[in-house]
Amino acid sequence: MTRISIVIVNYNVKYFIRQCLQSIYKSKISAELEVIVVDNNSQDGSVAMIRNEFESVILIHNAENVGFSKANNQGFQKASGEFVLILNPDTIIEESTLEVCLDYYKSHNDIGAIGVKMLDGSGQFLPESKRGFPTPMASLSKILGFSKVFDKSSIFNSYYMGHLSNDEVHEVDVLTGAFMFLSRNILDQIKGFDEDYFMYGEDIEMSYQIRQLGKKIVYLPHTSIIHFKGESTKKNSIPYLKNFYGAMSIYASKRHSGKGWMWSLILNIGIIFTALAAVSKSILQKILRPLLDLSILFGASKLLQLLWGHFYYNNANYYDDAPVVFSALLSITAIVSIYYLFGHYDKKYKFNQLVINFIFSVFVVLSIYAIYPLEWRYSRIVLVGLTLFTPFVLFFTRCCYHKLLYGKWKFNVEGERRIAIVGSEDSYSRITDVINSLGENSQLLGRIFNKEFSTTSLGSLENLNKIVESRDLNELIFCTKDIQVEKIFSTIAQLNQDISFKIASDDNSSILGSNSKDRVGEWYTLNINLKINQKVHRRIKRLVDLGASFFLFLLFPIAIFFIQNKGKVFSSIFSVFLNNKTWIGFDVTDSKISKLPLLKRGIFSFNEWKKNDSLDAHQNNIFYARNYNVWTEVEQIFKNLFSKD
Repeated sequence: MTRISIVIVNYNVKYFIRQCLQSIYKSKISAELEVIVVDNNSQDGSVAMIRNEFESVILIHNAENVGFSKANNQGFQKASGEFVLILNPDTIIEESTLEVCLDYYKSHNDIGAIGVKMLDGSGQFLPESKRGFPTPMASLSKILGFSKVFDKSSIFNSYYMGHLSNDEVHEVDVLTGAFMFLSRNILDQIKGFDEDYFMYGEDIEMSYQIRQLGKKIVYLPHTSIIHFKGESTKKNSIPYLKNFYGAMSIYASKRHSGKGWMWSLILNIGIIFTALAAVSKSILQKILRPLLDLSILFGASKLLQLLWGHFYYNNANYYDDAPVVFSALLSITAIVSIYYLFGHYDKKYKFNQLVINFIFSVFVVLSIYAIYPLEWRYSRIVLVGLTLFTPFVLFFTRCCYHKLLYGKWKFNVEGERRIAIVGSEDSYSRITDVINSLGENSQLLGRIFNKEFSTTSLGSLENLNKIVESRDLNELIFCTKDIQVEKIFSTIAQLNQDISFKIASDDNSSILGSNSKDRVGEWYTLNINLKINQKVHRRIKRLVDLGASFFLFLLFPIAIFFIQNKGKVFSSIFSVFLNNKTWIGFDVTDSKISKLPLLKRGIFSFNEWKKNDSLDAHQNNIFYARNYNVWTEVEQIFKNLFSKD
């Protein structure tokens, strides 16, 4: 019997690889399947999950991240199949995907490798499904954005072969490493991936070597897969730029050595152009709105000075000669920083947080005012008036930003999620628990499946478009337990409305999805409603870590006489500074730690200073994650540092 070896390299995507493996084992194929997972030292519980739930998987657990190429080659060495599929862990394949690829490969003697149509998290076609070689012209067009403007051009979009139809079989130059189906014979001839590439570029090199053997590389759109992350994930990050352009430099040195000066020029342009764009975009996203608010509030403070000077001192210019500009700017910066720190500029932000920020900012600003030199203390009335005025200004400007960015005059732009489950009554009941555990602004309206009547039924799948329109749905959750992946894909393709979709695992305990290829895939499970997952609390936790480290470093000569576990504490300060560790983390003796969010390894675990605690490790970890707040964090650090109990 024909055997297909599927090699997957995993790194910290536990819930994605879980659904990926589920989709593989639901394949309808007569061939024998051998699944090999190479884990690059994941810290999210992936290894334990695979061992517990997928006993037939051949698992290779690396003690460090050896990179994509080397890890795949480790898998190839274990593979015993006549055919090999290189697959990313953040993918879901159709039931017929393997059969379609195998049949096509066997019926064409000149094929070296096959790729398929890839869709992103919103069901849109991913252009990296078919690519051309990165010639100087193709690379420059991509770097400068011409490939997007002239997306159908064979000249300006040759990188993604935009002139070729997405729905027809074509011979192409390059396949992405997210899905490459090839024979073991071909793999042996090219000797696997070139390990000079750590990440990115190895698929281009492999495609080149396959073409050098005189074999065709075929784009086969007869079957589809979902690739949740897509090529654009984290494309503006420094690690991405380093890896991507480093890979292109390696490829250029191997394949275009005669045009070294040209490649060097293009790569340098790419690095500078992309880095500047990335840095500019990152800065604008993070500080533009706070800076605008700071400017508005500074103007408001000047107006308050004029009004108070006029009505109280009968002199509108009373404060002109006072050195108040710097002190006012410092106070306003403190106010905006507090609102920023506590989530005002996050997408998800509740109105009650605005009130809390206001109260906290009053105390902080008045405390700062108390330590000003006498000549800076221009007016407490103006300062109090400014802090009272701030929440109204920030409420209004937040609504204005959302109108400009999203076209909605709303304080919270995301609005209500109106969800329907596409699946059985049993699946609906199970997923209801997951949705309710989120604690978000979500309304679960019912389920769409078949014609049977029930209180939860909104209608049958055949009338999906009408149901979505009449119920004003904006999100669908498909259950792979009840519906074939092929049916899910075809249904999504036929939807007329702009709607996001997610896919539930076979046991309906986790749900995956994303709204575009530019976003890292989202996931949520029954225990996802934990405060430690929220951006604002992650930010506060990092700030507390830095503050505690700075305090210990600064007061080292004194603190060394009072600190417990001196060696452990002082040897860890710089690890916390570098964000390699955190002062308070999860108890690693917890056997269920893989079910918790990923957190830096703690110097101390929650409640470590307690010697007799009635709660077990997992209960302690859950309590810490669910009820996290800054005061608990500070208390835990203090007691672990100084408690002798």
